[in-house]
Amino acid sequence: MQRTLAILVVGLLAVMIRAPAPAAAGPEHSIADGLVLTPPMGWYPWNQFGQDPQNEKLIKEIADAVVRSGMRDAGYQFVGPDEGICFERDTNGLLTTVLSRYPSGLRGLGDYLHRQGLKYALYTDAGTRTCSKAMPGTKDHEYEDMRAFANWRADYIKIDWCNTKGMDIVKAYTLLHEAQLAAGRPIVHSLCSWGDGEPWKWAASIGHLWRTTSDICEPGHANWGYATKYAWQNEKLYASAGPGHWNDPDMMIVGMAGLSDARNRTFFSLWCHMAAPLMAGNDVRSMTPATVAVLTNLEAIAVNQDPLGIQGHIVRETNGVSFWAGKRLYDGSQAVVVYNRNQTPAPARLTWADLGVPDATALYVRNLWTHQTTGPITKELPLELAADESVMLRLSKKNKFPLPPIVSADTYLLTFKAGGRQPQILKDGLTVKTVGTDELNLWHVRADLPAWLSVKVSKQTKTGKPQTFLNTINTAGLKKGSYHAQVRADNREPVTGRPMSALYYDVDLELPADVAGR
Repeated sequence: MQRTLAILVVGLLAVMIRAPAPAAAGPEHSIADGLVLTPPMGWYPWNQFGQDPQNEKLIKEIADAVVRSGMRDAGYQFVGPDEGICFERDTNGLLTTVLSRYPSGLRGLGDYLHRQGLKYALYTDAGTRTCSKAMPGTKDHEYEDMRAFANWRADYIKIDWCNTKGMDIVKAYTLLHEAQLAAGRPIVHSLCSWGDGEPWKWAASIGHLWRTTSDICEPGHANWGYATKYAWQNEKLYASAGPGHWNDPDMMIVGMAGLSDARNRTFFSLWCHMAAPLMAGNDVRSMTPATVAVLTNLEAIAVNQDPLGIQGHIVRETNGVSFWAGKRLYDGSQAVVVYNRNQTPAPARLTWADLGVPDATALYVRNLWTHQTTGPITKELPLELAADESVMLRLSKKNKFPLPPIVSADTYLLTFKAGGRQPQILKDGLTVKTVGTDELNLWHVRADLPAWLSVKVSKQTKTGKPQTFLNTINTAGLKKGSYHAQVRADNREPVTGRPMSALYYDVDLELPADVAGR
């Protein structure tokens, strides 16, 4: 959600000269925490539902639908309430759950999502109140609030910029970053100032993504004019994006009422090409098969989740047809979107000059929506585009179009409960799956585990892609109480050798009594 002033920011951005923005200053936040080294994928409720309908029942139903539809296994991870009146501040100044809407508590909701193999997304504001003023903001409570989000086991927080009169935007978001570090839980920070303060110039050192535009629609009402306007604003900032720091032109409107299947495909193509966060905003409980096919198109998602993290952009516009290129992929191929904005059919020619390769280069052409390959061809590709239609392509010297790793897990929470005073060995595992062409090496678990926990990673079959994380707990010598560990594992994409997003999960242990030693 946003304040009215953000509309003025949009107007200013719209007249910016067409030139790459300066690279984001400072070392990237993601270097340390390894989070979202490819654009985050997930679901937030605001575009479809707004504020009032949000509650625990809705979020759980959405989570179930994300898993059931195949979205989770296609890479959609982060799910949770947006500005949904989920917390308030008690007399001690601490955040507490609004139990009338979230009866399991916000920690309970997070546990439910984690057990579903999803990550937990929450919302707050850097000012005194949230945008609707229905919830408290973090101002003057930064450290307490970030501890609360960590205790609720949040993995992702959208931080709005409402009710911030007199505040310095860089100092405010920096303080929240420092408070999150002090809280001790790695959390994706999505900064939402709608372009105010030009966060693409400085926010990579304290956050992971930042909004570059105003809100893309009013709740429940997809707005195609805004969608194209904001895509054109966002693409100009391509030089500021990269692994772990992303330009965010707002959540998606794919599957919302009023959009044709063609516009759903065009929207998804543009967001994938721009390496934009893919946060779905539709009601995923009641999607048409066509909408599911768009949101789970792995060939398009592979462009978005490419480990190089390059944001594509417009290289040419001719007679109402825009040519989006500048997106080299990890295997040496290139992605292209050609979009006819006219209300009549239009011929178009994609030239090899648009790609920056010699005319004599022979290229195979893969259509990422029809999943058909043609070629090899040289010099140019003639196209016939229907009115208000686009094509998403991948071009390569080889007749191969591999997919990079897209990772999912069956759970991100393991819970153990011991019984009695005698030492016990407790075991449980989780499975990490990878959609992608190449098999990954074994995930490497960080060595900073507590003494009571050990983790062994193995492949389920000799050449299989799923990997099992076997967690073993030894209760000997432990005192009565609750124990928690967050496990981090790292891996590298096998073709480029680049780091992949770190994998985190939680382990809880409950001991009802002191346990004897070994």
